[in-house]
Amino acid sequence: MRNIAVISCIAIVLGACSGSESPAADAPIVAGTDSPDRDLADHLEAMIQAVRTTPGSALMRGRLGMAYDVNGFQTEALATYAQAETLDPGDFRWPYFSAHLLATNDEHAKALETLARALAIDADYAPAWLWQGTWLLELDRTAEAMIAFERAFDLGVRDAATFGRARVMATQGDYAEAVELLEPLARLSDNPQVHRTLGEALRGQGRTEEARTAMIRGRNAGPVSWEDPRRDKRSAHVRGHASYQLAQSLSSAGRIREALTILERLQGHHPETHCGRDEDFFLACNLMNSCSIAYDRDGDPERALATVQRGLALNADFAPFHLTIANLYRQQRDLDLALDHVDRALELNPARGYAHEQRGRLLFGMGRHADAKAAFESALGLEPEKRTTLFYLGLAEFELGNWTLAAEKFERAVQLEPGFALGHALLARSLAEAGRIDEARQAQRNAREHGAGAEELRLTEQRLRELEAVEG
Repeated sequence: MRNIAVISCIAIVLGACSGSESPAADAPIVAGTDSPDRDLADHLEAMIQAVRTTPGSALMRGRLGMAYDVNGFQTEALATYAQAETLDPGDFRWPYFSAHLLATNDEHAKALETLARALAIDADYAPAWLWQGTWLLELDRTAEAMIAFERAFDLGVRDAATFGRARVMATQGDYAEAVELLEPLARLSDNPQVHRTLGEALRGQGRTEEARTAMIRGRNAGPVSWEDPRRDKRSAHVRGHASYQLAQSLSSAGRIREALTILERLQGHHPETHCGRDEDFFLACNLMNSCSIAYDRDGDPERALATVQRGLALNADFAPFHLTIANLYRQQRDLDLALDHVDRALELNPARGYAHEQRGRLLFGMGRHADAKAAFESALGLEPEKRTTLFYLGLAEFELGNWTLAAEKFERAVQLEPGFALGHALLARSLAEAGRIDEARQAQRNAREHGAGAEELRLTEQRLRELEAVEG
């Protein structure tokens, strides 16, 4: 029956549904209620019941569509958004969200047709024009894409729209114009999409060395995306395992209370007691560990410590617990106890580069620089070209008096992240100690340009003058 309902209403995506006597008579699309993930199933059941209770409410239909959308039920989401749009043709959200689903499936022409309905309702929502320009570029309709980005610029999203215009220029082969727009953005932004596009434009100009540096900074670029507050509101309906990932992202972004709300809700389905040896232990333990990290970031290290200690009492073989408690002990300056837990984590999982890096940082803090160097080298063997590990290895080499080796590591770190001011400053110090004064001067200028601290710059300048005096 569910498939029949989907087929009968899917046509609403491009027009009105004629399969019912009135919009209110359409039954809700039903999916996901049989999922073994009760967090997801319970939420979808509640959304479906809300539609059944108020069948004429476009908002209830739209919320159900959002729940389907963000939890991977794309066909059901499209049909439900269409129902919501039929009930309230004046709500921008339903055709707007439908357009995004169509674009996700590379149906850019249909997405643009659907987006046009949303823009007819609200032509002042700037992100919609950014997406229109992006999808027009996918169809190689560059002149129209430029118009869309210019409209977004006029609506106030100037940096984003400038990036969009630069992409159009690069696509058209106007590399010099693209670089002119992109270079100021790249100086102010760490967005890998900006740096990748700059690299492509520089390569088009034949500026291969500059292009290589830009492409390194853009190496982790994903598909082009835009800030989109209205679309982001769909995330309130993320449930199940996807909501765990959302909580992780929120916590990393500093939105700790939002993350904890999700984590604690999930614990209702995967309680701490499941962290023992039953089939649910992995998720239950991860939830406990993530809660501990979030409590610490929220300024409550005592609660964080109590949580991870309960976790270890339930499952002492769960390696992330040992890494988390090690970090808490490190903050308390109990480095020996922290090191014990990192060593236990490595016994349980020796193939994790992060654990070796944490071991190296602890050993460095204890003044055991040779041991720290070995730990950092192990970390790099597992996660090559990781900027933080290269930096710490450079510090270890510096403390050991291996100036040339230190310079090599700092130089590689700033190649990976050219705006890394402290990396430039320590590169200058290492080059100076190695007697490469001219190169050290250039690294010092780079450090100053990228905003290195005044004290760091002063100390390096002082050391450079001392070494120059000795040479003189």
